[in-house]
Amino acid sequence: MQPRLPGNGQGEPPDLAPAQRDLVANVAHDLRTPLTSVEGFAQALVDGTAVTPAAQRQAAGAIYEEAGRMRRMVNQLLDLARFEAGQVQVERAPVDLAALARKRTQVWEPQAGEAGIALRVEVSGAPVVVAGDEGRLAQVLDNLLSNALKYTEAGGRVTVSVTGTPSEVLLTVADTGEGIPSEALERIFERFYRGDPSRGGESTGLGLAIVREIVRAHAGTICAESVVDVGSKFTVRFPANASGVSSAE
Repeated sequence: MQPRLPGNGQGEPPDLAPAQRDLVANVAHDLRTPLTSVEGFAQALVDGTAVTPAAQRQAAGAIYEEAGRMRRMVNQLLDLARFEAGQVQVERAPVDLAALARKRTQVWEPQAGEAGIALRVEVSGAPVVVAGDEGRLAQVLDNLLSNALKYTEAGGRVTVSVTGTPSEVLLTVADTGEGIPSEALERIFERFYRGDPSRGGESTGLGLAIVREIVRAHAGTICAESVVDVGSKFTVRFPANASGVSSAE
């Protein structure tokens, strides 16, 4: 006797929930482009179309870049899935958020300089120590700085501010970039949401969703404000004491 499988009684797989269908569709869509590129350049190497050393290097370089793009997306998906399943362990160590902001800003200064963007850090208020995972908090800063620089033109500025109060620590990343339309502002923390797809570049649309999960794991909140053609500001609020940090086994 054949085991009874879940489904609709006609040998078909069970229906997926709307959120699952959307996820599958988005993953398939985002993998299609790099896979097509890898297939095309690999074919050029296999059938001899890429004859010259220069053409072969171009094909190999494209395959390497597209494979890296797919690897980053898969890693982000796994990271996000672990957060949503409550499987991420958050460290409980004191982190000087001001020092971390200065450190990560220094990493991004060369890119900002090449783009002609002023990048600065402002620190004020009480001690800005939070309890948490320094690597994960650095991930939050890196994502917010990357987005701010991506959408700010030459001559603009990006400012990272860290302010402490007795009860909370505020981290803001503000830019003078192109801004985010109000209809997009409501959705920017959703998985795979990228606003105007034509301007997404190599973005997977997962970065801000992961940022939100990291902030939540630290018992914090994140919100965004923006005015088109004026700029955007992301504000993160963390508890200023160790008891505010949560973790998931």
